[in-house]
Amino acid sequence: MAALRSLYAYIERYKYELIAGAFALIVTDALGLLPPWLIKLAIDHIGKTKGQTNFINPLLKYSILIVSTVGLQVLFRYYWRKHLFGISRKVEYDLRNDYFRHLQRLHWGFFQHTKTGDIMSRATNDLQAVREFLGIGSVIIIDTTVIISTCLMLMIVISPRLTIISLLPMLMVSIIVLKFSREIKRRFESVQGQLSEISSMVHESMAGIRVVQSYVQEANELNRFKRLNHQLIEKNLGLIKISGVFFPLMVLTTGGVAALILWVGGKEVIDGRLTLGSYVAFNGYLAMLTWPMAATGIMINLSQRGAASMQRIKEIMDVKPGICESQQSSASGRRLKGKIEIKSLTFSYSGNGNILTNINLKVDAGSSLAIAGPVGSGKSTLVKLILRIYDISPGSILIDDIDIREIPLKILREFIGYVEQEPFLFSDTIRENIVFGVKDVTAGEIDRAILVAGLDRDMRIFIDGLDTVIGERGITLSGGQRQRVVLARAIIKKPKILILDDAFSNLDAYTEDMVFKNIIGFLKDTTIILISHRVSTIKEADTIAVMENGKIAETGTHDELISKGGLYNRIYKKQIFSEMDLVEE
Repeated sequence: MAALRSLYAYIERYKYELIAGAFALIVTDALGLLPPWLIKLAIDHIGKTKGQTNFINPLLKYSILIVSTVGLQVLFRYYWRKHLFGISRKVEYDLRNDYFRHLQRLHWGFFQHTKTGDIMSRATNDLQAVREFLGIGSVIIIDTTVIISTCLMLMIVISPRLTIISLLPMLMVSIIVLKFSREIKRRFESVQGQLSEISSMVHESMAGIRVVQSYVQEANELNRFKRLNHQLIEKNLGLIKISGVFFPLMVLTTGGVAALILWVGGKEVIDGRLTLGSYVAFNGYLAMLTWPMAATGIMINLSQRGAASMQRIKEIMDVKPGICESQQSSASGRRLKGKIEIKSLTFSYSGNGNILTNINLKVDAGSSLAIAGPVGSGKSTLVKLILRIYDISPGSILIDDIDIREIPLKILREFIGYVEQEPFLFSDTIRENIVFGVKDVTAGEIDRAILVAGLDRDMRIFIDGLDTVIGERGITLSGGQRQRVVLARAIIKKPKILILDDAFSNLDAYTEDMVFKNIIGFLKDTTIILISHRVSTIKEADTIAVMENGKIAETGTHDELISKGGLYNRIYKKQIFSEMDLVEE
């Protein structure tokens, strides 16, 4: 239940609505106590005036009072439902916003190790369980407290003996119900976990639907889904079995108590120790206790579900962002120019062996650096560290002689454009994908970015032009078109530093060379860092750094590195010979 305490801060925001709703509910419950007492008075009045003709007017008075009471109940019931259920919706809204805001701050590594379907399930299924606990749960807490306390007082006033007799079986049931609570929580956690598994599987299958269909794996995917779905129904049935014990137990108990009171209370009426009106009123209040007893079971069920779901949400909310913002910034109010210096940088993921070792590089503002090297040599890791995806130690990365750890992330990333090998596009129009993250863009700027990215010829084949909807992750575009849309997105930003991490992998050599030259010409004052496997493009850079096994093997211009006869020279010759073989074929 500790997980539910974190909800107090959210409820505190709506304390006045909570007070108003609680007041309306208490008044509703108090009004509900009047009809049995009015009926008692009416029956006793009939008994006293038996054989008389003047008993009609008092009965009419009691009837009007009962109808008026019910009318007021309807009014106050509307207000408590509006406020108490409204609060649960507002807390759900706030919690969902905070959850998404927190996800936006988490580092990339978290999403590499956490299934998207699991994250989505917590944001939907678990938040719904928390809302149900807050909405129905708050009503039950107030309702049962008021009804049980007031009904018991009135029952004691009518007959202490009958009250004790009626309570003993109910107390025994309450003890039994409490023992079920832990098992309910355990089973509900299992159900929610299974829902996450299903969400993850569906998300993965739909994202890879082209692969599934091309390998004719639809039947296998369906069987996989059926297996997970079967496990879900089994777990749900297990939860239902234990939850279902509550209500039959309540009905059995209240029925047994009613039979007991019928016998004992009826005997007291016959013996003259209890009036008929008091007996009817007592049974009315006893019947009113049926709801709180049943509600106790519902409350335990909801609270355990809510606690389990809130715990799952907290597991995500408690994950630290991984990147700590500096309290004091040396870059506040300063426009970065793009000079980059990397000093004695060594880096590893979670201490599992160095990915980068003693990296030292310097890139002047407005110049270009190409990074070459074999697969797995640490090229992509190095450029991602400039974005401060991970914090580094030992070593440092400076931009304009300022350690990036002293630059607010928002400022740092606003000045950097980043294009990775796997282009990501949103399920929107080409226009919205290009202007993503940039405000007040003119049509001319969009056209210019398209031209620089080499996308202008492709735009002619789209019937709706820039307003063409490209589908989930740009599924309707070719690989090369997707890369050029993402390039246009980075170009229109006009960043001071542009990182191209194998961003031309789906383009042919001619188009790659053309686009890279366009970028260099258009973004003259931008520092460009390029990772590519094609020497024909790399050689256009001002400086080339060659990496091997996480280290800088050599640096220089294209001609300087060729003359050295090192790793770069071997890569160059290998590509030249490969191209010659292709020409001969």
